[in-house]
Amino acid sequence: MTTNLRALLGPLRVLDAVHRFGGVSHAAEHLHLTVGAVSQQLKQLETLLGIEISRKEGRSVRLSDVGQVLAQRAGDSFDWIEQAVQDAVARGKGTQKLRLKVMPTFAIRWLIPRLAGLYAMNPSIDLEITTGASANVDTELGSMDFVLRHGKSTWDGVASHRLFEDAYVPVCAPHVAQGLQQPEDLLQVQLLHSMMIPSAWEAWFESAGISGAPAHPGLTLGNAALCYQAAIDGLGAAIAQLAYVQDDLSLGRLVRPFEHVAHTGLAYYLVCDEREIDRAPISLFRKWLETQS
Repeated sequence: MTTNLRALLGPLRVLDAVHRFGGVSHAAEHLHLTVGAVSQQLKQLETLLGIEISRKEGRSVRLSDVGQVLAQRAGDSFDWIEQAVQDAVARGKGTQKLRLKVMPTFAIRWLIPRLAGLYAMNPSIDLEITTGASANVDTELGSMDFVLRHGKSTWDGVASHRLFEDAYVPVCAPHVAQGLQQPEDLLQVQLLHSMMIPSAWEAWFESAGISGAPAHPGLTLGNAALCYQAAIDGLGAAIAQLAYVQDDLSLGRLVRPFEHVAHTGLAYYLVCDEREIDRAPISLFRKWLETQS
């Protein structure tokens, strides 16, 4: 079927609004249209495509399964177009827009504490930081300038900057450490576990040659940053990425009861599309990274 795309854009925008805002009336309010006008646009889309987009259920209008899928994809496309326009405007005005996607703990514990130095070097930089896991580098770099990766720097088509080694140590508040004489004693205190790295304690105990079951069930938290805060508050011992707790160790909020370090052989990297490395904001950010690691 061949359909005039221009004729579809208006009805697709309405469909996106119905899906995004949860119904015809909310979409009408957002678009400053009447409910009847929104319904008419949905009917027009059905006529153009020859498929059922919505159906009436009682006094409400619901999107069909096909309509929901189309709405989701149309919405993603509109978001992409909006971002492309923003990028074009930013480049035209010389704005140094830079988008990063990193893990929450990395943002809280490593990146944000260093940003004052970045802004001192580049006062005009426009930084946007998103947190979350990045499963696919190729997909993420379609919408992000830099993505945090964990591994051995074996990714094709990207330029990678090594930040720090993946190395883990136990940490706790000073008063918790007072009762610890040998590494095995850690099995007697409450262990703090991160959902993001659930096997970290197990790996540390194994590398230290310690066997046995913990005496307490432990406390599991959503990410490592929460574990570090719980450790500072005396709730138990956390297994910490060494690079994330240096400030707490220096200030005495946390201590390392034992010096053994579990090395994974991996490291953390910020990666970008190698075709973009000469673009001004990316080049500036890479130069700043070199001063930090």
